[in-house]
Amino acid sequence: MAANKKKIALHERLFRLIAAVGIAITLWFMVNGNADMLITQDYNSIPITLTNVESLAEKNLVLVDNKNYYLNLQVKGTDRNLRNIIMKEITAEVDLSDIDEKGIYDLDVEVKGLANSVIISSMNPTTLSIEVDNIIKEAVDVGIVLEGIPANDLSVISAKSQEKVEVEGPEASITRIDKITATANVNGLATDTTRYLDVTAYDVDGSPINDLEILPNVVPTEIFLGKTKSVGMTPSTVGEPANGTIVTEIMVEPSKVIIGAKEDLLNTIETIAIDPINVSGQSKTFTKDISLTAPTGFYFLDDSGKVKVTVAIESPVEKSFTLDKVSAKNLAAGQVMSKIKDSRVIVKLEGASSVLNSLNTAQIEAFVDCTNLAPGEYELPIQTNLSQALVKSITPARTTVTIE
Repeated sequence: MAANKKKIALHERLFRLIAAVGIAITLWFMVNGNADMLITQDYNSIPITLTNVESLAEKNLVLVDNKNYYLNLQVKGTDRNLRNIIMKEITAEVDLSDIDEKGIYDLDVEVKGLANSVIISSMNPTTLSIEVDNIIKEAVDVGIVLEGIPANDLSVISAKSQEKVEVEGPEASITRIDKITATANVNGLATDTTRYLDVTAYDVDGSPINDLEILPNVVPTEIFLGKTKSVGMTPSTVGEPANGTIVTEIMVEPSKVIIGAKEDLLNTIETIAIDPINVSGQSKTFTKDISLTAPTGFYFLDDSGKVKVTVAIESPVEKSFTLDKVSAKNLAAGQVMSKIKDSRVIVKLEGASSVLNSLNTAQIEAFVDCTNLAPGEYELPIQTNLSQALVKSITPARTTVTIE
């Protein structure tokens, strides 16, 4: 006899169906999340990539501050959607392709790698301030800085880079350059040598400028050793100044320069010649910067080959001096001047007032030159101990003397 199946009432079956649907819905929301229940997630220190940087170089531009930038990001989404985010796929970019000239630009930060199912609720920064400058290239000499003391009482008489370097970088950084140098340690050095030295650019405060490209950044440098000494100069002029004026003085500053050479060669020089200064048509005092030329085998030390030459030009003045005595010079042994026709003379001078005003009669001597004269009577010119350039006239110009 077959068992009887218990019949389930309609209202109970309906209840069970509703319960099953409720459980299914609950499970679905547990897996997929509730669209109305959004949560937030933070992603910090996302690197910001600058794109199309190469386009700047094509436009002869460069980033002033090429540093690293980072983004802090907060997003909203369902739990499931947030769990589907892969951190390494989130990127942030700033596009530089629209920059065409130097300046400061505020550019938008674009976030990539997020699904459309999540919402960006906040990001910091939203823009980047990007400054670009013109690229400048300059060819410059390298100054050599010496450290230490050579051996055997020698001095470094020359240390020069054998080539220039090309400096490239932002215009603002190029204008900051005070000097470009390489340092050579010569402590204990006993022979001439060639060193390969690193090159660095410095500003006026002595701080290195690091955003420049220097090519080559290592330069060969010849270092020569020898002896040094201080020597004077022999200035001169060519041409004639303006009418009514004269050259009254030539002054050189500094008055001496330091020169170096191998010891045997150094002993052959006492003065350095200066190319004659052209005074043609000049009517007043002027100063000129002069770069001296060292003779072969000689070197100027510490930039001492550069001097200032001042040529004093003035309108001349006249001044007369009356002298009560005319002496005889260069008489032979045992001779005397027994008689002279004129013993008083007037010497008229012409020259700079500063020179003439410093003279007095005690400083001026009038004389006749009796060199190689036998006893007898002679008519001789009267001379003075002053420069011929100052003497305009002597009255009388000649006199008669008797030698015994």
